[in-house]
Amino acid sequence: MVRFAMEQPQTMASYSVSDAVATYYLYMTYVHPFIFSLATIIPMSPDEVLRKGSGTLCEMLLMVQAFQANIICPNKHQADLEKFYNNRLVESETYIGGHVECLETGVFRSDLPTKFQLEPSAFEQLIENLDRDLQYAIAVEGKLDIDSVTNYDEVKDAIKQKLVSLRDHPTREECPLIYHLDVAAMYPNIILTNRLQPPSIVTDVDCTACDFNRPGKNCLRTLEWVWRGETYTAKKSDYHHIKRQIESEMIQTGGVTSSKPFLDLSKPEHLLKLKDRLKKYCQKAYKRVVDKPITEVREAGICMRENSFYVDTVRSFRDRRYEYKGLNKTWKGKLSEAKASGNSIKIQEAQDMVVLYDSLQLAHKCILNSFYGYVMRKGARWYSMEMAGVVTYTGAKIIQNARLLVDKIGRPLELDTDGIWCVLPGSFPENFTFKTKAEKKLTISYPCVMLNVDVARTNTNDQYQTLKDPVSKLYTTNSECSIEFEVDGPYKAMILPASKEEGILIKKRYAVFNEDGTLAELKGFEIKRRGELKLIKVFQAEVFDKFLHGSTLEECYAAVASVANRWLDLLDNQGIDISDSELLGFISESSTMSKSLVDYGEQKSCAVTTAKRLAEFLGDSMVKDKGLHCQYIVAREPQGTPVSERAVPVAIFETDAEVAKFYLRKWCKVSTEANIRFILDWSYYKQRLSSAIQKIITIPAAMQKISNPVPRVLHPDWLHKKVREKDDRFRQRKLRDMFSPLNKDMGMHNLNGTGDIEDLLTSDKGLRKTTASHGFNIGKENHPNGSPSAKASLGHCKNQQKSVIRSNEPLRDDSADEIVDRSTDYQGWLEARKRKWKYVREQKKRRRLGAAASSEGPSNNLFSARNVSQLHGNSRNRSTFFQKQELSLFRSHWQIIQLAPSTLPGRFFAWVVAEGIMFKIPINVPRVFYLNSKAPITDEFPGRRVKKILPHGKPSFNLIEVVTSEEQFRAEGRKLAAHLAEPDVEGIYETKIPLELNAILQIGCVCKVDKSAKKRNIQDGWDLAELQMKTTAEFSYLEQTVSFFYLYHSVSEGRAVYVMYFPTSLRVHAVVINPFRNKELSPVFLEKQFRDACQTPDPLHENLTFQVDYHTSMDAGSKYVQRMLLEYRQQHPGPVIGIIECPKLQAIRESVRALDDFPCVTIPCNARDNNYQALGWQATAGRTSMQRCAASTQWFNERISLARYAHVGVLYCGSSELFQFT
Repeated sequence: MVRFAMEQPQTMASYSVSDAVATYYLYMTYVHPFIFSLATIIPMSPDEVLRKGSGTLCEMLLMVQAFQANIICPNKHQADLEKFYNNRLVESETYIGGHVECLETGVFRSDLPTKFQLEPSAFEQLIENLDRDLQYAIAVEGKLDIDSVTNYDEVKDAIKQKLVSLRDHPTREECPLIYHLDVAAMYPNIILTNRLQPPSIVTDVDCTACDFNRPGKNCLRTLEWVWRGETYTAKKSDYHHIKRQIESEMIQTGGVTSSKPFLDLSKPEHLLKLKDRLKKYCQKAYKRVVDKPITEVREAGICMRENSFYVDTVRSFRDRRYEYKGLNKTWKGKLSEAKASGNSIKIQEAQDMVVLYDSLQLAHKCILNSFYGYVMRKGARWYSMEMAGVVTYTGAKIIQNARLLVDKIGRPLELDTDGIWCVLPGSFPENFTFKTKAEKKLTISYPCVMLNVDVARTNTNDQYQTLKDPVSKLYTTNSECSIEFEVDGPYKAMILPASKEEGILIKKRYAVFNEDGTLAELKGFEIKRRGELKLIKVFQAEVFDKFLHGSTLEECYAAVASVANRWLDLLDNQGIDISDSELLGFISESSTMSKSLVDYGEQKSCAVTTAKRLAEFLGDSMVKDKGLHCQYIVAREPQGTPVSERAVPVAIFETDAEVAKFYLRKWCKVSTEANIRFILDWSYYKQRLSSAIQKIITIPAAMQKISNPVPRVLHPDWLHKKVREKDDRFRQRKLRDMFSPLNKDMGMHNLNGTGDIEDLLTSDKGLRKTTASHGFNIGKENHPNGSPSAKASLGHCKNQQKSVIRSNEPLRDDSADEIVDRSTDYQGWLEARKRKWKYVREQKKRRRLGAAASSEGPSNNLFSARNVSQLHGNSRNRSTFFQKQELSLFRSHWQIIQLAPSTLPGRFFAWVVAEGIMFKIPINVPRVFYLNSKAPITDEFPGRRVKKILPHGKPSFNLIEVVTSEEQFRAEGRKLAAHLAEPDVEGIYETKIPLELNAILQIGCVCKVDKSAKKRNIQDGWDLAELQMKTTAEFSYLEQTVSFFYLYHSVSEGRAVYVMYFPTSLRVHAVVINPFRNKELSPVFLEKQFRDACQTPDPLHENLTFQVDYHTSMDAGSKYVQRMLLEYRQQHPGPVIGIIECPKLQAIRESVRALDDFPCVTIPCNARDNNYQALGWQATAGRTSMQRCAASTQWFNERISLARYAHVGVLYCGSSELFQFT
């Protein structure tokens, strides 16, 4: 600039004047009216208004309003220096802000068809609530009398017709409507609706001292908020110990010799020194300074009778802003009329008034939004974390509840703090006009109306109180709800970029276009940021308009790809078609240093490197102060160094050639000609551009099933897998897909091809008929001789035993033995008798083993399992029963269900099914590890030499297998570590493998006791070496259906649902935990939802009984579930497996201890099940639970098939940490 001024002063002067004139007019047009508007609101001069932040301006305004309301201004807030949570010092605390989430990525245009998968039940609900919604729009929003509307039925029928069509055809592909459904002035309206203000946040202590604290008071409103805090790892006792220690020390305050006692320091210095000492202690003792952030839902009490000056100030600002917005709209209309008439005076006047009122409404908006943020400002006079938390949490719940509806009737794209970007089907009802008798018209937006009704139902404050008589302190109570959605749109297109990381979507980044093709909103992109790479900014400026080209999605991406290819060509050709100055402009980046270079110390960054190199050839005076503007490029030399060390200042290229050559050779370590195109790191810039192309073009295209439009920019590795999954027609089903309702032509059948356990309960030959009487009646078709059944008395064990065995025998017709004449066909008669003798011999053998089961059908195992305890319970000698159990374990094969760990190291409890009886058997699992020694091992060393292939290709020298007990292994851990430290020991292997995994791999799902094992009591247990694995080809595994029960649990903010499904008992029992005592579930509703989920009628389900119980606390509900399971255990003593679907398995096991009596498998819980909506949550939770119940039988049968295939226990085929099935 100095050289330019010396050589061409006239040109420089004209440039400066034109620049100053342009700046002046920009200021006068936009900045000056805004400053004027702020100065009319805030009691300050324009200079002070510019220098103060929005929080300070808000506080000054509140102080003026407080003075007018005769209220004493509180002192500035001072945070607590010492605050503890869970016996730990709080490092920082705040609240959870608004909910922002990106849900989709790609290009969405109003002229390109979009696929929709709608939910018919949602449209059915909208149809049922249509009268309610329209009446709300007329009476509340339009403030009209319903009787004055003349075309109500016409509008209703038009909306209903469209909703019915959407309900009947939920799967559709049509051009969408792109809307932004946002809440008008959400945070201010939440403040006004709930009468929120810092002085209104009260505690029980405040209420106790209040004159209005009486039984049945309605002046206290409780609202929830989410607290978030970080605590130090050290406990409170550690903190006080450190504090006492440091109080007796001398603390250095300045130089080496300057020190003073700790107690002489100021309080802020106290806390600073104490926290420094505490951080060092935590790092040394706990290996980390702070614990993970903690979130906690808390309740805040809001007084409805507190002086309302704060709320009145917010309301006056909101109403004044609405007034200015209305005037701005009016003058815009006058401006259009003036332009049409061509009157220049009126045009100028209208333009001035539009700018004025727009500036006024923006100034009011700036202050209005500050009322929420101000209450958390440090040192604020009106400070309240609770109020700020209540405002954001209430707003987040409003947006999330609205998203639940939009999810069902369209596709939400992005959740903002105060709104939802979404696409709705093109045939969705939009705008309708009501006509009145007074010829006044009311235009409504149906998407807005349906959301506003739900907001009014859940957020109306029925406790809002207003002071009527200040003398007698009389208050009037009314309902208040000013929170309303408004609709922006429809828009032409919305573009949402993607993230380069798997499973992550970028929030607050999108581009939206109006119907006329103009850019309506651009948020989050590099084009709006200062200092970003100009190459990317120019690319983005060109590429967004191209998203509107093309008549199909493929053509749209092709048009966008042409821009990307052109800029990639520029880098591939190393900018051969542009000058050096243009190239520098495209590839240079800039950054402003907020501190001086000395303050950065040893930090490394491109800006710091640039500043150091600027100081080399421009002098140290350049970097003494903060605010240095560093503009740089990235060189490719020296290779192998980080990017931060390869930054070169752009200013070097504007100096003399010799100076530039000297420093470029010094910095880049090159000896050749230092040309800009030679030193540039072209691969770095191509990677930066490719990254932007991936986010905006290629990854969104892949997610919308479009082939890569820019082949030179490769997809990330994870995206290839994603694309294959989307294109694969035969891809594996996801688990959550199995819980969806089945089609009508599909039934819930048994995957194994065998009869299901529930079928026995309704069949003529099943258990229900047999157990109905107090004896075992054998029908005519079951009797060997075809004669009427013999009756077995329960009083005689022998007869009962015979009846049990007889009832379980396969159907035989012994009359065939008598048909063969002995005298004419002796050989045939003899063969028939041999078959009968063999059969009788097998039955005697089974009787000796005490098993009353046979292998001819699924009913046999169930039958014996349910009656074996009764069968032996009436025996005179109970020791015979246990002897028979032990004998059955030795002679039969074990069907392993699960290995459950015990409190003793190395001991597990095996849930085993043997001959129709379930046992819980202790098994001792040894620790097996391998020691690889370079030196020969002496004979005294415990272990045996083996030959194994070591991992990572390690050579095997003298590999010793050591088998020891887990208890001894843990006790001798130090000796093992000492062996590992010896130079002759190459390594020790398999010391970290879980014992449970070793045991499962050794015995599988079917095993037998080795013949050499000694007989013993069941409780003494077996060693793992005494069990031999058997294949499922040799012995069956759960071929006879095992009984199960299904327990479903979901919970959300003190509300919960338990559902117990007992197929064998034909019962479904629901337990609802609801503190508010409203009852919305009924057995009839659950039965309807269950049958809808099953789709196909099943005779078994005809006899299902449904029951609903309500409780007000979690403890009462879990105790009730405990009683139900204990009752079921008594009624069904045979093999039973529990299937549990819940968010926290350990928590439900601790509250329902009866689950310890069953082997339990877990189904991964769907996180959406635990997000209850504010209203109607019981019906939603009940419907979801019935869908899960209906799918449980099929899910369990599939797990059994997987267990047979993988040869592991069936309980490892669910949500197991050891095995994963994909």
